[in-house]
Amino acid sequence: MTFKNFFHTNRIRFISMVLFSLLQPFVLIGASYSNMWEFTALRQHDGQAWLLIIAFTTLAYLSSYAFDWGSECLLTRQVQEFNHTLRSKMVSHIYHDRKDYQTSQVKSRLTNDLNTVNDQSFNLIPVICNFLGYVIFSVIALLTMHWSLLLLILISVAVSIVLPKIIEKPLQRATEKVSHQNRQYLDLIEKWLSGIAELERYLAGDKLTSVMHKGAQDLEKANLKQTQEQQVLSIITNGVAQIMILILFVWTGILIKSGLVTFGAIAVIGNFSHYISLAIEYLPFYFGLIKGSKTLRNKVTAATLPVKTDEENLATPYAFSTKDLAISFPNGETLKFPDITVNFGEKILLSGDSGAGKSTLFKILLGILPPSSGKIAFKDQEGKVIKPDLAKIGYIAQDPVLFPSTIKNNITMFDPQLNQLAEPAAVTVGLKPDLAQFAQGIETKVNLQKLNVSGGQRQKIILARTQIHDSKILLIDEGTSAIDQAGTRAILQELLKLPSTVIFIAHNFDKKLQLLFDREIHLSK
Repeated sequence: MTFKNFFHTNRIRFISMVLFSLLQPFVLIGASYSNMWEFTALRQHDGQAWLLIIAFTTLAYLSSYAFDWGSECLLTRQVQEFNHTLRSKMVSHIYHDRKDYQTSQVKSRLTNDLNTVNDQSFNLIPVICNFLGYVIFSVIALLTMHWSLLLLILISVAVSIVLPKIIEKPLQRATEKVSHQNRQYLDLIEKWLSGIAELERYLAGDKLTSVMHKGAQDLEKANLKQTQEQQVLSIITNGVAQIMILILFVWTGILIKSGLVTFGAIAVIGNFSHYISLAIEYLPFYFGLIKGSKTLRNKVTAATLPVKTDEENLATPYAFSTKDLAISFPNGETLKFPDITVNFGEKILLSGDSGAGKSTLFKILLGILPPSSGKIAFKDQEGKVIKPDLAKIGYIAQDPVLFPSTIKNNITMFDPQLNQLAEPAAVTVGLKPDLAQFAQGIETKVNLQKLNVSGGQRQKIILARTQIHDSKILLIDEGTSAIDQAGTRAILQELLKLPSTVIFIAHNFDKKLQLLFDREIHLSK
């Protein structure tokens, strides 16, 4: 996420934006410079020249408004296109990275972090160009009057460049803190509000209020600290600006008294003083903001980089074995798994006490969680150890993941080549009677907010999805927990006919359901 990338988003638009941003101070400086001739015309009682100068000044001011509007419009379009590209790259990065990202972290990166970087970097480009234009064109104008005035301007510019370094690091830390606290607050909201029904049931609303209040206070403190650092920078730069303006006025008076510049210069220098004052006050502040957002820009850039994959050398896994597999958690808990060998085509019932690591084992196999020790050897159809394409492993989680699209699309996962297989798969998993309840059948759109499909229907949709995608290894975590025993038996009988390797986590299966599997692997703490 660099300024170079921002420029390359649309080069012509960027150049036009910068040009318009520079033309605005050019015409304003020209209008101010004409004030010297306006004074001369009045002194010589030249009414015609005076009217022409007034007309030119009016036209210059109107043009400055037009250039300002044009640069803002171009900036808005450039930022929108740039953000669209960044978000696409971020989503692609997350998709291919295959890590267990927190929802709050992704939301913060796609929204708050991008907005922060825009506000403290790219949105400042036209404004910085404006103020640089004020300095450059003021220097040229003052050079035509006396070189000593130019020297004072150069000193002022040098000071404005050096000042941001004074507060660069504190402001950078404050900006990072705001981003960190915002992610924590979003994560807090997600975790606590997801269980609001439980809190209401046990009348624990006070705890929710206190937790939310504490999270909001931490975020407010981080924002306050950032504001304080910004204000310190503003105070320092503003104080220096006033000193430089005072020196400029005094020296101009000396030059006028000495006869080195005309009296009309006092009017010109007054306007130039205003432009220079603004530039000296705000340029260091804006450069400081850009410096302060550097770390966050780097983090956003890292989140957009393509993930290196070795897909050409990856093979479809058919079976696997584990050796001395274990995983440790931040709370100090460690889960150790027995050595497991699963051959192609086996139908395994995975059981165990709560907390024994059944779902965790699935996440390790899928590459979502890295093991702390031990090895997993994936094998092809002939039993040879391979480098696996983990995306080819089918997975049905405890909480079925559906998308706000049609039931058919949720089964095919948006692959139109599988459309013809969607209905037969729905029939196989017992979804046909459920589809008959919907007016649009399999074309019914899933409403995630109103939950127009039941828990059992959600699981059947996921089971149908798994069937038509023909995974050679299928991991099912409580895949029929919301379906009655009779429905579970019917689905399992069809599911276990597949040639795939199937590992099924379930609780409270009766003997008849257990006998449908080839064998059972029991995990214990």
